Amino acid sequence: MDVIAGNYYLLDLQDGEQWVRELDRIRGLNPDLHYRPEYCGLFRDSGEPRLFVYREGNVSVIYPFLLRKIDPVSMPRIKTGQDLYDITSPYGYGGPLADAAADENVWDNFYGCFSGYCEKNDIITEFIRFHPLLGNHRRMTKHVQVERISSVICVDLNQTDEKIWAGYKRNNRKNIKKAYREGLKVVLEETPARFADFISIYRHTMWRNQAAKFYFFTDDFFDGIHQALSGHFLYAYTLLGGKVVSAELLLYNDTYIHSYLGGTLEQFYEYRPNNILKHETIKWAKNRGIRFFLLGGGRSDGDGIYRYKLSFARDGVFDFYVGKKVHNFKAVEMLEKMMAARKPREGGHYFPSYRRY
Repeated sequence: MDVIAGNYYLLDLQDGEQWVRELDRIRGLNPDLHYRPEYCGLFRDSGEPRLFVYREGNVSVIYPFLLRKIDPVSMPRIKTGQDLYDITSPYGYGGPLADAAADENVWDNFYGCFSGYCEKNDIITEFIRFHPLLGNHRRMTKHVQVERISSVICVDLNQTDEKIWAGYKRNNRKNIKKAYREGLKVVLEETPARFADFISIYRHTMWRNQAAKFYFFTDDFFDGIHQALSGHFLYAYTLLGGKVVSAELLLYNDTYIHSYLGGTLEQFYEYRPNNILKHETIKWAKNRGIRFFLLGGGRSDGDGIYRYKLSFARDGVFDFYVGKKVHNFKAVEMLEKMMAARKPREGGHYFPSYRRY
């Protein structure tokens, strides 16, 4: 544990038990699985997982992030001997969380000290993926540039089975009934027994959709999920005549379940295998007492993927926000000048800007 000053300290993966205790201290909120050290540790190849803890009296603010060293080879040091860093949320949803009792002064004090920590430790930029259901972006509008970038769809599992079904769009209900008539079966497993089927379909889907390199996760990444998140992952498979034609990996805790990664063999689209897969997953999650099923969104609001997910929860649209902060404008400007001669990556809007090269 790296003690900073007074009521502030930093935890890393070696402090996993205390990290979990800090999450448990957050009163009035149930942090998502994305806040746990086991989840953040899945991305340690991208950066060093950290939990920043601020405490003021009996009130706590916690903030998980990945600390990324700026590669001195690809991004030369501004001056000899000086390493530079930036921070980002792990893939998924995150950002600072606080007790329900935390007022504006607590948030101001928290972020003032966090900014000081960044300055002291040569952290030049910060990127946050806020949690769409916890709404933690609202507390950070004074401190970082908060930007709505898309919508995500969430099925409220607190409703009755009848209301959930009624919340599906009519065509979705028809497609699910069709899948049952065609003899499709859904198998739900909390082990990676059929992982070979999953990864084959998932990677086929990523190639077909020309997905970014980031989404081609390695086998080691999935092994990490199987080992570190045992009891918190679920594989769902749709079978037609004994053949797996659609597959999905879901992550969950007592409150939230996430449609994480998946795919469908295109030649079987007409049977609607993913419609029945999600329907059976909703039934499973509701029976487990899970309260919310986050389906994510599309590549853009209103595209085909978005409309498909919306067909499971017509009233379940939530805004997804990110936060951006430059802590050292001079360093960012110098990095941009150093990288200007290189060809930028295609597509998308990068923050921080120097990482688009």
